[in-house]
Amino acid sequence: MKIWAHRGCSYACPENTLQAFKMACQYPITGIELDIQLTKDCKIVVIHDETVDRTTDGTGEVRSFTLEELKKLKINVPTSKPGEPDYTQIPTIEEVFELVKPYCLKNGTLINIELKNSQIRYEGMEDMILETVRKWGLEDYIVYSSFNPESVRLLKEKNASVKTGILATPVSECLSFAETCPVDALHPNIKKIDVENLSSKTNLPVRAWNTSNFEPFYPDTRKIEIQNPEELKMSGITDIFTNVPEKYL
Repeated sequence: MKIWAHRGCSYACPENTLQAFKMACQYPITGIELDIQLTKDCKIVVIHDETVDRTTDGTGEVRSFTLEELKKLKINVPTSKPGEPDYTQIPTIEEVFELVKPYCLKNGTLINIELKNSQIRYEGMEDMILETVRKWGLEDYIVYSSFNPESVRLLKEKNASVKTGILATPVSECLSFAETCPVDALHPNIKKIDVENLSSKTNLPVRAWNTSNFEPFYPDTRKIEIQNPEELKMSGITDIFTNVPEKYL
């Protein structure tokens, strides 16, 4: 079973922060997963929600802020040393690449970039992230995913060599899309494997994710539901995105 750090080590640290990614990269995991949105001035930032309300001390849509304005928002972080700042900021994709690239080159760590464009259609997002990855020389270490099928299709049209994963809740929906568009992986909900003998239906990796009801995020201290890797394998799942990669390792 291959393990991916979902938004980094996001039970121990605030999700999608440099702290969460740095902690994740200390472990022998397959890769990290993160989410991208665009600011008002068309900068790529790493944040899951379309709004800043849940994860920062601000309110409003990400796209209504310039990068400079977003950087003024605070995200509370755990601190153990006197004098350490007790907050961090929403990172840019470049800041994450600067942190993670050495682990990509040394350990083969992969980065799953989820384009958050199914609720807000950020025009030009595909071109922007492809170009940014190219500038950083990280093409061999990136998987692109989205709940927006047209975005996944567009990524492949722009560069047939990129690796993509189609996100959907039931795995049957992922399979249906894979029949119409070349993809490199299926990314369903871990509890929605609604196809029997899945491994006989596809040779693609099946990377499953869970919801916050079962895998809460920092600072939520509710108990994490730990899966049985053998049972997951039997259902056809090959990889999992988890907030607690350290628990599975």
